[in-house]
Amino acid sequence: WDVPGLSTAARGKVLYAKAGCVACHGPAGTGGHPNAGAKGGRIPALSGVSETFSAGELVEKIRRGSRPEKADPAGPEPAVVMPAWGGTLDESELAAVAEYLLGLGGARKGEQW
Repeated sequence: WDVPGLSTAARGKVLYAKAGCVACHGPAGTGGHPNAGAKGGRIPALSGVSETFSAGELVEKIRRGSRPEKADPAGPEPAVVMPAWGGTLDESELAAVAEYLLGLGGARKGEQW
């Protein structure tokens, strides 16, 4: 899934689509599918990750995967968890996906959209 000649962010966009991130987080990270048992009930949108994560933190999250917080501590586990991509994507690929996601934008503090 490596395409020579692309910028890092453009390469990340290709990886986001081909690795399957788009299936859960939606096109351009705009929002996810329902996730029963998870707090908020949905797979999170990624369009605002630049407000929450540094590049290094985001790479680590992608590398290690993520288990969503339960909606109810006594309730069922979330139906969908984010897999760890560290065994599938190399360091440059992890960094490319993170750069793509950080460039998606989204709402900034004090900004309406």
